Amino acid sequence: MPTTQAQLKALLVEAHVLDGEAFDELALRAKEEGVAISDLLTDLGLVTDEQLGQLLAHEYAVRFVRLGQERISDEILSLIPESFARAQLLIPVSQTASHVVIATAQPDDVIMRSLLEKYLRTQVVFAYATPRDLQNNLFLFRRDPREEFERIVAMKEQGGVEAAGAIIELVDIMMDSAYQAGSSDIHVEPEDDYTVVRYRTDGVLHDIARLPLSVHQSIITRLKVLGRLATDEHRTAQDGKITHKGPWGDEVEIRLSIVPTTHDEKAVMRLLSDKARRFHLTDLGLSKEDFAQFEEGIERPWGLILVTGPTGSGKTTSLYAALKVLNKREVNITTIEDPVEYDIEGVNQIQVNEKTGLTFAKGLRSIVRQDPDVIMVGEIRDKEAAGIAVNAAMTGHIVLSTLHTNDAATAFPRLVDMDVEDFLIASTVNMVIAQRLVRRVCMRCILSYAMTSTEKKMIEGNSIIQKYLKQITGKADLTKVRLFKGKGCPVCHYSGYAGRVGVFEVLEMSDAVREAVMARKNADEIHEIALGEGMTTMMHDGLRKVVEGVTTLEEVLRVIMEK
Repeated sequence: MPTTQAQLKALLVEAHVLDGEAFDELALRAKEEGVAISDLLTDLGLVTDEQLGQLLAHEYAVRFVRLGQERISDEILSLIPESFARAQLLIPVSQTASHVVIATAQPDDVIMRSLLEKYLRTQVVFAYATPRDLQNNLFLFRRDPREEFERIVAMKEQGGVEAAGAIIELVDIMMDSAYQAGSSDIHVEPEDDYTVVRYRTDGVLHDIARLPLSVHQSIITRLKVLGRLATDEHRTAQDGKITHKGPWGDEVEIRLSIVPTTHDEKAVMRLLSDKARRFHLTDLGLSKEDFAQFEEGIERPWGLILVTGPTGSGKTTSLYAALKVLNKREVNITTIEDPVEYDIEGVNQIQVNEKTGLTFAKGLRSIVRQDPDVIMVGEIRDKEAAGIAVNAAMTGHIVLSTLHTNDAATAFPRLVDMDVEDFLIASTVNMVIAQRLVRRVCMRCILSYAMTSTEKKMIEGNSIIQKYLKQITGKADLTKVRLFKGKGCPVCHYSGYAGRVGVFEVLEMSDAVREAVMARKNADEIHEIALGEGMTTMMHDGLRKVVEGVTTLEEVLRVIMEK
């Protein structure tokens, strides 16, 4: 049966994670907010999901498994029907001649074990996996969309009663499979002789299937119906919104964009799933030192915290993770975003609407009069918004926002360019975090290897990489450093990568940096001051993740360019 609150309290107190009084306060807060206390503990960073899992596994006297590090074959997954695995939240992990290992969050459920043993006709050994880890790995059961598309297209071409619903099913599977694959976008692109369906997964577009042109217009029409767009309009761009509910109850908001091209209309769908809502501060990939700085920065009573980076670098996810920590009943949090990507319970979220004149600046001016404690501005785009944000931070509010700059130090001259006075920047900005997203090595097909000659040349030709790698590894001869990569497997679509993680540099406002800002020194000079005070760059953070086997050297160099 699920762990009781009393059992969890005893475990955490015994492990010196927190005392009984603190647990009782959190239990009361969890009840008020309608969330599980285990989720609240991990969201607040008091314990990681893995630490909590290890404690509970020890209590149940079973093995703890981290599903992302298990090599689970399709043959093993097929042992249990997908519908049953999803309903009971369990995943088969491995099989021997004598038993099957199944990951579950309820390893003491003897009735479930008996039921599984009757079905599988072998002994079942339960291992413990956290509910969050199980939920995040249900994508392993996903269907191959290529086979599904081929089946549906054949059904439509045959005609008859079944053909009428073929396109509806095809579009549903398109959305379901992209969601299960963790993709952020679906592209439906017409070419001369066919239509190509592509998914953007981990920031990279992958061709999924080629469909005959005969079904293209039917797909576009179906999407227009779902997005409540004009089906008879083919010459202008249209934007819509779709709320799609998958077969397992997952709900995903989809932003739809349709534009006319030289071939036909092209559709792009941005999937805004609730998976991002489960992200918390400990999931971002911050190093221990950077995490401590970030956590301390957002807990300050006032000031401006900026997250910088290009589009698609995970800035909004970082802000939402910070908001989850700050989101308490006694705190009034208001955001203004364009668009509001994910609804957060207990947070007042405002969507920018240029047509009605609700811009970032006007919305921010109104928010200040709403008695906020914390303000989140999706992006500081212009002088007016920058001025209001800085003034709000100066008058006792925590303000979180984003800027488009290449690194942390460049945020200061960028604000100066927006006509914010240097003394205001120096007195209000608490922290600037620059970030990028790199693809993770697939843990189901990871292997280590000796450095290749190409990689040796890349390292030898870059003094900064040499310097950082020697600092991280402590080795003078870098050719002896072993690296990691994914061999390629069905889970990662043979790319060697599965998922993404952030690489960061956290620049805290110190006295020296404050003086440099007041003296209007350039970004390079501020960058050097911060380095002298112990800041690690994105390149350094990325190379640390390379050595740890989190990502690859090739991926870090693709994403980050060190100046």
